[in-house]
Amino acid sequence: MNNRTCLPLQMECIMLFQSDPMSSHSLEELSNKLDQPAEDLESIMEMLEKQGIIEQLHASGQKRYRYHEPEATSEFEMNP
Repeated sequence: MNNRTCLPLQMECIMLFQSDPMSSHSLEELSNKLDQPAEDLESIMEMLEKQGIIEQLHASGQKRYRYHEPEATSEFEMNP
């Protein structure tokens, strides 16, 4: 997979997970939803997992992926 197809597919995956952040998907489910080969999606999921955007779950012996909500900080610096 080249960079021209990799970035748009990453964005599609992120948008799919952000649209329902509590959902989890297997590679086969992602392949069907996005109409992309599971092999391509596996490398995308690995990249997104390394970036901390997606987390991998192990359910019933099957890899599943879920959106990982970024942590928000609420630290404020106040100068008198």
